[in-house]
Amino acid sequence: MKLFEFDDKSVRITLKDGSVFEGVCMHDPEEYCEIELGINEECLEISGWLFRESDISSVELVTESNPYISPFDKIEKTAVEEGIDSILDILLSDEPLNAGRMLACLEWYIKEKPELLPEKKDLEKALKQTVKYYSSESIAETCLSLLTLLG
Repeated sequence: MKLFEFDDKSVRITLKDGSVFEGVCMHDPEEYCEIELGINEECLEISGWLFRESDISSVELVTESNPYISPFDKIEKTAVEEGIDSILDILLSDEPLNAGRMLACLEWYIKEKPELLPEKKDLEKALKQTVKYYSSESIAETCLSLLTLLG
């Protein structure tokens, strides 16, 4: 598997244990991983989650004919559990698709499990920062919609 071919692409990573992760990924060459992370193999990274080559069973490109399985997954849910800093890391990343997945996750939590969200004022501030950060109309509209949902 040539992991470098997936750099800056929307992917679905399936690990050997069956776990599946989706989003725009970044390739970390073996040299970088060894020096910066102490890992002697190349890796892929999605929203700060590192996937070692030896743990990866397969990587697929996400395309129109092979879309994301769900609007968000474990990466975004874990960010909500970890709190506002983890949420902001994804929202203010350089990947609008990953930010969109985080916003979809936040919408689900607002509607289904609002008690698990960070403090309302922190979340409002994060959404307002996201509106300013992206020039994307769809991200801005989603943020404004979520601000309305928060009341």
